[in-house]
Amino acid sequence: QKQRHTEALEEVMRLQQQYPEHPTIMALAAVVHKPVAPDQALYWASEALKRDTRLPDAWRVRMSIYYERQEWPAFETAARQLSTVAEEDPTPHLLLAQYQLRKGALDQALLSLERSIDIEPAGIAYATYSYVLAQLRRYPESREAERQALAWQERHSYTLMQLAWAADQRGEAERAMQFMQDAIRLNPEDNQVRVEYMDALQKSHPWFRFVWWPAQMLQKLSPWILVILWAAFAIIQPTLLIAFIVLHVSTYWISRGFVNWKVYGKLWVS
Repeated sequence: QKQRHTEALEEVMRLQQQYPEHPTIMALAAVVHKPVAPDQALYWASEALKRDTRLPDAWRVRMSIYYERQEWPAFETAARQLSTVAEEDPTPHLLLAQYQLRKGALDQALLSLERSIDIEPAGIAYATYSYVLAQLRRYPESREAERQALAWQERHSYTLMQLAWAADQRGEAERAMQFMQDAIRLNPEDNQVRVEYMDALQKSHPWFRFVWWPAQMLQKLSPWILVILWAAFAIIQPTLLIAFIVLHVSTYWISRGFVNWKVYGKLWVS
């Protein structure tokens, strides 16, 4: 993959030498730079859009990078521009729905998902649609959206995770647990999937809540709070500091070991 990227970069540099002011080549440069040099990608996308505001690739690069960085105003502008210049692309509507879901704008998210599905039906869109409908307490429609999502047979951990959230919102704990088990089997190394799986286990197995609670609390603390706690323990009682550090470091291995046990039947997988 690294070799392919190097070759693509060399090719786009050659094209830029031949056509230094061509906006389409600049947009292509943005696409090629995006995986490893997002700031450089944003630069070329900006240069391309100065010359032609209707370049889908340039807007797509900006939308993707701003979404990953959670720069929401810039993301929303790029997504809406992309939806205008690439009317048959469902991606901006799907990402807008995820953003609207984050800020609790459920009705807006619903409309964005419906637009995405109208353009190109997909399992992840239906799964997210099911989750939003469940939050709006439209349970029969949520179950129908779940059925549609499963019909696409997308074996993707994030699709299954959305279905798990939808089932949980409907009060179907066992079904939510099954979706999360399928998700963790598909992608046991993904940190978000692992954390969500642990949360689902707590709801299905009350005894596990007591075991996992200390580690879960540590995961939610911001780094500066952890530093303050470390300093406080060092001043008050050094022994507590050692115990705190051991618990903090072991959090990742607790979750990983438990996931390995549930997925592979053993605590350690090389």
